[in-house]
Amino acid sequence: MNDEINITSIINKIIDNKKAMIFIVLGSMLISVIIALSQTETFKASAHLIPPENKYTQSLNVFLDDGYRLSREEISPTIVYRTFVLNLQSRKYQRKYFFDNKLYDYFDENNHDKSFEKNFHDQMSFKIESKIVSRDYREEQFLTVSFIHTDPQQAATWLNDYIDMVNEITSQDYVDGINILISNTRNTISSEISGKKNLSEQVTEDRIVQLEEALQIALDLGITDRSNNLSNQQNVILGDDESLQSKNPLYLYGSEALSAEINALKKRTNKDSFIRGLRQLEQKAKSLDSIKVHVKDVNTAQLDQKAIAPQNRYAPKRKIIVLLGLIFGSFIAFLYIVFSFFITRKI
Repeated sequence: MNDEINITSIINKIIDNKKAMIFIVLGSMLISVIIALSQTETFKASAHLIPPENKYTQSLNVFLDDGYRLSREEISPTIVYRTFVLNLQSRKYQRKYFFDNKLYDYFDENNHDKSFEKNFHDQMSFKIESKIVSRDYREEQFLTVSFIHTDPQQAATWLNDYIDMVNEITSQDYVDGINILISNTRNTISSEISGKKNLSEQVTEDRIVQLEEALQIALDLGITDRSNNLSNQQNVILGDDESLQSKNPLYLYGSEALSAEINALKKRTNKDSFIRGLRQLEQKAKSLDSIKVHVKDVNTAQLDQKAIAPQNRYAPKRKIIVLLGLIFGSFIAFLYIVFSFFITRKI
């Protein structure tokens, strides 16, 4: 008899040891069943999110009467949704929800930080995908958020509440930012209005001083009426409240005209009407006073489908565990036959 393995001998060996093989396979299956039944059941709740509708971001884009947008760029649904997704994955907000709601009381872990990591953060998963086939228009906007927990109803409730919390916080952040921008713009315009008024008052006082000096010169020179030399005077406008006039002195206007202008300036009660651009600024400030963004008008995401309590368990996969036990037992039984065969041949 040669040294090659005789197939017939192996088959006979299997027949002779079939009880042992069956015992090994059944033992492995029994162990796998015990493992499958002893593991804690967990359930996976999932919520599906998409970007908000345009109407929920329009109030964030504030325009003045002249068409000027306060924010540098348009605040679109895509922009606020991207911020929402980042916040949703943030440990900062996960910890806030976990500790504010005292979720650590539902778990056995005494270390609250470890409990957060193990029972909340590690059990939450995010999947962003595109539902648009065209490569030209592909945008990853469909978000699936999942949470695994031993209680299916709690898993769905906690997930929905967490999403609502992040949505409210993100919306409030955007609303606060726009309202602060409105307030800052209004304060800037108010400062500009005050500056124009103060400057106008100082310019008026300076004008009176210049006219009084010119009046004194005109009286000393006996110039009563307007000089004919001023008839062809030209003004070149350089900009707001600025012009380049001829070099003719003011006293040539004559004492009567100078006295009349001085009296008019001193008796002027409404100085605002003579300030260029003041009414436009006041209108801008008034329009901003009536603008206020409310958080109830803003959403940074919308639920395509909220999380519902799952009916089927997520883990353990008992059928897979038992199947793996059967495969493992069969493999061990095969090794047992092979070793038994070689040991028998050597003896």
